[in-house]
Amino acid sequence: MMELKPVTKHNYLMVVDLKVHPHQEKYVAQNWLSLLEANYESDKYPFAVYHDGDPVGFIMCSYYPADKAYPIASWWLERFMIDKDKQGQGLGRQALTLFLREYKPDESVDEVRLGVEPENDKAIQLYESFRFVKEGVVEGEHVYVRKW
Repeated sequence: MMELKPVTKHNYLMVVDLKVHPHQEKYVAQNWLSLLEANYESDKYPFAVYHDGDPVGFIMCSYYPADKAYPIASWWLERFMIDKDKQGQGLGRQALTLFLREYKPDESVDEVRLGVEPENDKAIQLYESFRFVKEGVVEGEHVYVRKW
């Protein structure tokens, strides 16, 4: 069974211990940094991904008002990772399905965006299989959007 649970004082160390493979480190921030950002920046919502009661991944959703870098006020799937020891089992697909189905910050939100490094082919394949469509490029990352 797949679950998303808010990161709290009770599970944050387990989230920090989750790691990607060394060749993937350039694609996603380390979880400790994401949790630090969530603690000090507003509108960031970190979740531990659990499978059968064990932590296997991390998701952080964020809201950004329109600015010079991106002119559309948007909700973003800002961080998404599955632990290196749990990859290749379909858990990323299950976690993303659950997130898109269960987490919607408010009813007026109808789109979610994400940024992905252009050479991260596996992530791009996953996101495109969920009907994310490339919208542009911001700060070197490809921006994808889909209806929530």
